[in-house]
Amino acid sequence: MVSNNNGISRRSLLIGGLGLAATTTLLAACGPSETSAKKPVEDKGTEAEGSLVVWGGVDPAMGPQALIDAFMKKHPKIKVEYVRFVNNEEGILKLDTALQGGVPIDVFFSYGTVDIARRSAAGLAMDLTDLAKKDDQLKMFVEKEPISTRVDGKLYSIPTSMYPNYVALNADALEKAKIDVPFDWTIDDYHDVAQKLKKSGFEVGAYNAPKPFPATLGGDYLYKDGGKESNFDHRSYREELDLVLAMEDDDSIFTQERLLAEGIGGYAQNYFLNGTFGMMIDGNNVIRYAKNLAEYPHDFRVTFRPYPAPAGGKPYFNPGVRGDDVQISSKTQYAAAAWTFVKFWMGEGADHMTTAGKISPDQFANPSDQMYENLFGPDADKLFDVDAFNKTFFTEEPPMSVRAITTAYTEISTMKSKMESEVRLRTKSVKDAIAELKQSADEAIAKAS
Repeated sequence: MVSNNNGISRRSLLIGGLGLAATTTLLAACGPSETSAKKPVEDKGTEAEGSLVVWGGVDPAMGPQALIDAFMKKHPKIKVEYVRFVNNEEGILKLDTALQGGVPIDVFFSYGTVDIARRSAAGLAMDLTDLAKKDDQLKMFVEKEPISTRVDGKLYSIPTSMYPNYVALNADALEKAKIDVPFDWTIDDYHDVAQKLKKSGFEVGAYNAPKPFPATLGGDYLYKDGGKESNFDHRSYREELDLVLAMEDDDSIFTQERLLAEGIGGYAQNYFLNGTFGMMIDGNNVIRYAKNLAEYPHDFRVTFRPYPAPAGGKPYFNPGVRGDDVQISSKTQYAAAAWTFVKFWMGEGADHMTTAGKISPDQFANPSDQMYENLFGPDADKLFDVDAFNKTFFTEEPPMSVRAITTAYTEISTMKSKMESEVRLRTKSVKDAIAELKQSADEAIAKAS
């Protein structure tokens, strides 16, 4: 069974953003210390019996419904209803509000560290640490070296998808303009290619600029001294801000004014596939859109390159993460059945989600013919440079980011986003933005510690 949560106007999105800020503040007020004393909810089901409501951001037709059908066929005494929410500000607000209120939710997905940290710290998610330790497939998430987000050292979420960042490019445009893009390229090379694409006829060369800050420092780039202080005075952050301004100035990327005016952020794939720009930093979401010719008609092949290095010949990090984290509600009355569902999603159900561009950790380690067929669709060779994808995606180098420190993470991320927008709108200088952000983030860390 599927419920949908669609239909968002631009006006409602703006209102939703204000509501999200209020919800974030409310959730932040309820920390782990306030929730730890709560009595566990009595389990009304078993590992093989229960009734689950699952909230996720993926269209049910892109994999979730097929996965759920397969799950219920294997576990006929566990009923599952899937509720789709749109993973934008309004959808995030709806899920947060539902989790806080009396809406029955047993399993939900959080897309990004900000949402994971906020919901976990507010006591809205179950601690999965002990359960994962006992599971051969999932114990890797609780081993000594973290490979996914933890909150206060505990595992509240399990990433269902490998999501390294990479660059998707218009292969036909590159060939026509005789632009060579090596696999071992740098951020300077990326900027150069963006300028060449602009000169070849695109409105702007690229959608977005690379980020030397996380690429240089890894998942905990926001912090230093083990999370006791923010890291905004690191040289790579200034380099990042200077780069995005330079790329705006030479029309390599959109200006912030245009991004905001057109609401491009949630619809960048439209602009890539209609030929407005020639490349974008993304992940497997771009494949999902590019193979859908009915909604995104285009006549070019997509090729792929790794995330560009801050400097040639030096080690760096891929800012992508293991993502699409699944969480179990702390209010669920069917915890055992929910855990059965989570394990199925991570294991034999994973192939169903590849249609939506989701590749599980197991699939990453052992890709199958079925995975490729689901991922690229029937027109794979016509639409994609699959060889370039393999070289780009299935690699351990550079390593993906791991975010192990989450002290005041939600607040700091909100401050950072706001300040960066002001810099791009030219209402704040880079120097002043860094100084203000450093001070505000340090204060937030001190308050949360």
